[in-house]
Amino acid sequence: MKTISISNRMISVMLMLTLMSLLSCEIADKKNDEASQSSLLTLIGIVSQTNQAQTPDTYQSVGGTLTGQLNGGTLVLQLNGANNLSRNALGNFLFSTNIKSNSSYSVSVLSNPNGVTCGITNKASGTIGTSNITDVTADCNICGNGVKVSYEACDDGNLANGDGCNNTCKIEAGFSCNNTSPSVCVNI
Repeated sequence: MKTISISNRMISVMLMLTLMSLLSCEIADKKNDEASQSSLLTLIGIVSQTNQAQTPDTYQSVGGTLTGQLNGGTLVLQLNGANNLSRNALGNFLFSTNIKSNSSYSVSVLSNPNGVTCGITNKASGTIGTSNITDVTADCNICGNGVKVSYEACDDGNLANGDGCNNTCKIEAGFSCNNTSPSVCVNI
């Protein structure tokens, strides 16, 4: 990196010396006034571009941990609405696409395993800094077990439709369910 800085400084000094030489020539000889001004403006532009700091783009990975129960199925996660990642085992996961630093990211559930509801319970979204995101948490729970978790709208302890809480742990139209385990749903 120092070699680049030294090279840029050397180029800047050389360009400035050339610029000063042109200024001297311009003062001494007014015949080529337009050509001198054009050359002068070109050199000023080059010097300005040379002195600008050029920071290369950096990219970071996004990953985390899958917890809970998959019930023998496969969970599909997405990064920024694309970049599908299928998981059929609990443990660590890592998306194959890296995200540019200072950009936003969002991890979501595209599809749940059969009979299971999943949600992102930690670091679902944010801004990528200068290090990898390693602590996204995806958690899966068996729908119908009577334990309502934060990403389930309800869980009444069964997989029956028509009782207010359907077989994917979503509240059915015309019903209201409380936030307990198991959920109690009533007609509204």
